[in-house]
Amino acid sequence: MDRTSGSTTGVGERCRFARRKLLALTGIGFTGTLAGCSALESRADGPKTDDTDPDDSVGFDASFLAESASSHIGATDGFADASWLSESAPDVLTVTTLDGSGEGSLRRAINQRGPRIVVFEVGGVVDLEGESIEVGRPGLYVAGQTAPSPGITLIRGGLSVEADDVIVQHVRVRPGDDIPAETDGLSNDGGSNVVFDHCSVSWGTDESISTNSGPENPDITFSNNLIAECLNDSIHPKGAHSYGTLVMDRSKRVTIAGNLWANTVARHPRLKGGSSSVVANNVGYNFERALNLGGGVDDETTATIIGNYYRAGPRTPTDGTVIGTTYTDAQGPVTAYIAYNETEPNSMPVSGTGSGITMADKRPLWPDGLETVPGRQAYEAVLSGVGARPADRTYHDERILEHVREGTGSIIDSQSAVGGYPEPAKTTHSLDVPDDGLDEWLAQWTRAVEDPDAGPP
Repeated sequence: MDRTSGSTTGVGERCRFARRKLLALTGIGFTGTLAGCSALESRADGPKTDDTDPDDSVGFDASFLAESASSHIGATDGFADASWLSESAPDVLTVTTLDGSGEGSLRRAINQRGPRIVVFEVGGVVDLEGESIEVGRPGLYVAGQTAPSPGITLIRGGLSVEADDVIVQHVRVRPGDDIPAETDGLSNDGGSNVVFDHCSVSWGTDESISTNSGPENPDITFSNNLIAECLNDSIHPKGAHSYGTLVMDRSKRVTIAGNLWANTVARHPRLKGGSSSVVANNVGYNFERALNLGGGVDDETTATIIGNYYRAGPRTPTDGTVIGTTYTDAQGPVTAYIAYNETEPNSMPVSGTGSGITMADKRPLWPDGLETVPGRQAYEAVLSGVGARPADRTYHDERILEHVREGTGSIIDSQSAVGGYPEPAKTTHSLDVPDDGLDEWLAQWTRAVEDPDAGPP
């Protein structure tokens, strides 16, 4: 498929939006103002930079993670940061095999101790054979952008984070139903300061991307991820379960920004009781129920919900509200600041009276580095820059984006309905990892998979 062709009714031509280009096109300066429009929410004193004093750095500058070549949202624009990278001298571990375990595998690299950056000399499919990878040791940066085309795809399992200070970028995860038990694609199950950025996750059998970190493990960011085709009538013991993203009870300071949910029944996302979250500049498509708040426990749920774009698809009832508390299982208070969200068709209400939400008159929480654009610009930017490798997309990612643009697609019960697990040929390249300038080297690899005009270092 041609990445540069195709259109979406009423949203304009497709193009790629780096942060500075998008903010310039919409009249947004880095002082945090938008001429003639109040739809921008940003910090008042300029863009976010790495919090680490350069004089305290041991030589690795992680500030490049605050920028993205394909999105106006950087990986560290949420509550999670990368200061641990700037404060450490991380080891570089190289993945040299697509085997699910053993010497040279991704699993082996993840299981090492100490601050570490994982890079790839192989590309293709890693078959986890039903045994998900668990991140149990802190200080991990999985740099999937360093893999040769078509990048790294995990199948028949997921990746679960149970440690602090973790960044996962530019990988695809497709669990599917050929596994022993239901699983998320990417999940945070107890870590604090965790980032999932620019990943593609489909065919989850529980949710696709979720966090269950609790109040003691705050600061979680999900940014620029493509979340699609969560399997419905599949292997989940509860039955139909096509759910996108769950923020579990009492999870704190969760940022969900620049993501796409498509062809998934519900949880775009769901923010459960006692959680505190920011949901900004995301796109939801072809859902039955979009964003729900509360439930599970009776603690107060708080949220800032700004600049999202929800588009009806074949499965979407256009007479129901997009944001509400209708489908919750507890009656705890819900307080939210809801502004500048848009729907297509625009007759579809965002949040109606009697929704059970106490409407705040100001944002109850907001990360310092996050700048947003109005919903329509967010739609264009998300479709342009979302997913594992926006400049090097695979068939399934392109197929999902075409569904969103053309108003097609469906809820599925198995990956077999859309061709089954991918089987790309193994690819290899040699990496010349520098002793000095590792940060800029990684930044250039990031640009190479996000910007079609950029190349590797």
